Amino acid sequence: MTAGIVAITVPNSDRELPELAAWLRGEAELRGRVQVFDAVVVGVSSNSAGVFCRSLFAWLTRGAGSVSLKVKRSGAAEELELDCGAASDADQVLGAVRGFLDKA
Repeated sequence: MTAGIVAITVPNSDRELPELAAWLRGEAELRGRVQVFDAVVVGVSSNSAGVFCRSLFAWLTRGAGSVSLKVKRSGAAEELELDCGAASDADQVLGAVRGFLDKA
């Protein structure tokens, strides 16, 4: 299991970043792994990626619009960047995040 961090940016960051951080902290598997800087930063693993994506897309369906994700794998210099918003993106984003985290 590989771990990493996901930095989430949103268009209206002043209002939406604290709301998103509070929403994600509501997930038991993510509690203690969510921080707010100029983005919401979440510690994830390939195991917790499903909870993260499900919760993120549930928040997005509340009318938040879209977000940009930057995923960094522990111990690696490369990054994965994704833009998402539509509920139909959920499976694709989850697959991309898990695949990136598990990449050797």
